[in-house]
Amino acid sequence: MKLRTFWAILFMIPTLLFAQGQAEQTIAQSDFYMATDANGRTLKLSEKPNKVLVAGKAGNMPANALFLFPEVAQMDLTLPKTDQGLGDFFSFIRPSLDEKPRINQNASVEEIASTQSDLVLMKATHFQSIAKKLDNLGVPNFTMNLETYADWQKEIPELGKLLKNTARANEILSLYDERLNPIEKTAASIGESEKKSVLIIQGSMTDNTYSYKIAPDSWMQTWMAETIGAKAVWKGANEAANGWSTVSFEQIAAWDPDVIILVSYRTPSDEYLSAIYNSPVWSTLSAVKNKQVIASPYDMMNYIQPVSSWILGLQWMAKEVYPTRYMDMDMTEQVASFYKDFYNLTDPEKLQTLVGLYKKSVAVNSL
Repeated sequence: MKLRTFWAILFMIPTLLFAQGQAEQTIAQSDFYMATDANGRTLKLSEKPNKVLVAGKAGNMPANALFLFPEVAQMDLTLPKTDQGLGDFFSFIRPSLDEKPRINQNASVEEIASTQSDLVLMKATHFQSIAKKLDNLGVPNFTMNLETYADWQKEIPELGKLLKNTARANEILSLYDERLNPIEKTAASIGESEKKSVLIIQGSMTDNTYSYKIAPDSWMQTWMAETIGAKAVWKGANEAANGWSTVSFEQIAAWDPDVIILVSYRTPSDEYLSAIYNSPVWSTLSAVKNKQVIASPYDMMNYIQPVSSWILGLQWMAKEVYPTRYMDMDMTEQVASFYKDFYNLTDPEKLQTLVGLYKKSVAVNSL
């Protein structure tokens, strides 16, 4: 029976590949550029979108997805502010973006419509406030969620359809899987008694007072911790469910995780790391005693978030939490190859800059 199943699957492979090829050919030969967005709306364009506007807050997320496709190089593109505080990645790889003004993240629907763009790309969270109103004005727009890997798996192919480049969309997902699959395989081999407890916290400071927040269960940060084979100790504790929620030190002490991963999205993590290690209160925690409070990596964007470089964050986290299982993984090589494969970035100086920023961001962990 097993032999029959093997041969049945073997004979199905060419059929499936042929079907995929036919689907790609059908899309390429269509007179329309058509896809379904994250809010379930089907957008049909009669011409390839050339003048493209990325609008609204969190515009760096759909911009990340768009820049994975070679078509972006020929687009007349306008972005909102995409610098989270660590540098603007998009103008770094395409300096001409600095030659025209950015659109305000809080731009009105009327201002967005006045740009007369072929396509407005935005986060799905702006559906009610922007997208529906643009529909009423007849402005073509497309939303993306991109908060989880499942979202990326669903939405990258749809963006590929809209650009008539499903081959590149499939390639992007394959590139992710090449890096993800070995981690999932290793995680599956970690027994329950071997699993380390991990806490990911985002640092913030108000009125010279440090505070820390935890992510919702459904967000990528939680998925990342579990995907590497660790126990996400904060799971179930964020009742807000739609954003980061402040957590008390008493609760962190009660969890007493093996590893604490410190995230800072707008400033370097050094200050928070130093504050924790110099605190008599925090010194009672196992992670502090064992030097396992670790600053998360970044270049111009932090890797522990649902931007395209989340896969680098996942690889780094796996290596940091389970170093003996990933001794052969060289993260500097992974960073360089990521930008070559995903963004077709080949300029040695730019690659060196990004790798240098990554190395600088994690150097604090060895002090």
